[in-house]
Parts: sequence; structure tokens; C-alpha cells
Amino acid sequence: MKKWTLITLCSLLLVVCACQKPVEYPIEPKITYEGFTYLMNPDSTFSGEGIISFSYTDGDGDLGLDDSDTLPPFGFHDTYYYNMVVDYLKSENGVFVKTPLLSPHVPTSPDDTLVLYDTVTFNARFKRLRDSEEPKAISGSMDYKLTVQNPFSPNDTVKFEIRILDRALHESNVIQTDPIFTNPILNQ
Repeated sequence: MKKWTLITLCSLLLVVCACQKPVEYPIEPKITYEGFTYLMNPDSTFSGEGIISFSYTDGDGDLGLDDSDTLPPFGFHDTYYYNMVVDYLKSENGVFVKTPLLSPHVPTSPDDTLVLYDTVTFNARFKRLRDSEEPKAISGSMDYKLTVQNPFSPNDTVKFEIRILDRALHESNVIQTDPIFTNPILNQ
């Protein structure tokens, strides 16, 4: 009797599992903001860094790039070199405005009198999330660690906007963080 009960239960479990449809998502990536965490040093001082957490879905699972993905359109000077695009927004009179971050180029010789500025970017490349090229829906979460302290403007309130791209160049929606204090110790 126990044998037939076990066989019946196993058969029923197989039928239920076989009838479930695979998860389906649109082929364009979709991301959802999950939160921001300040990173603190062991002595409870602010490290200057934080982690933006978000979840993602992608219908064909072609998220991420390998180190070998360096040919167009993923080459270093190409538009799609980065598969995570991050914009910096600074609060100006209570309104968040996209702001380029500039870092000074210090002259290296007495003849070099021109002070140039270089744009700093938060854009990033993340690794492939699946090894297989076979299309398959995926979902998960991602944590992105970045520096939030700005030495040129140390006591700001900022936000970040993020979007990701898959290898077929489908672009996700844009998410925006909550307001982030660049010096959270002063804003407690």
C-alpha cells in the first residue's frame, strides 16, 4: 500500500511540474530599484562609497559582456562599450539636474599651462549572467558599488539614474535612486 501511495505521489508531482510553463519576460531588460546602502568603515566613519541594488528580468537572457567583447559595437570607443549607463543628478534648489562630473588634468611640465578637465563616468560593464547563447528568460538582482563622495562638492544631495543594455542592444527602462547624501554623517 505504501509503495502505491509513493508511486502515485511521485507521478502526481511529475505531472504538476511538467505542466508548468517556463517563465516569460519581454526581450527588453527591465530593472527595478531596490535600495541604496552607505558603506561604513570599521570605526563607523563613512567610506565615501555606497551600493545601489536593483533587480532585473530579461526575456532572452543575453545580459552582460565578456572581457573578449571588444569589437564594435562593444569596443572601448564605441557607444555600447558600457552595458550599464549611470547618470549623476545633483540637487540644485530642490530640483535634481543631470550633472557631468569633471576632474582636473594637472599640468605635468612647465610648458604645459593649459588646465584641462576630463569627464568622470559612473558607467560600467558587467559580466555575462549566463554562459549559454540559447535564449532563456532570466531574473535576479545586482549590486553596484560606487563612490558617492565628491571632493569638489562634499555636502551635496544627489541621485543616480541607471539603465542597462543587453547584447542585442535592447535598452531597459530607467530607474532612479532615492536622494543620497554625499556626506551622510553631516545629515544624520
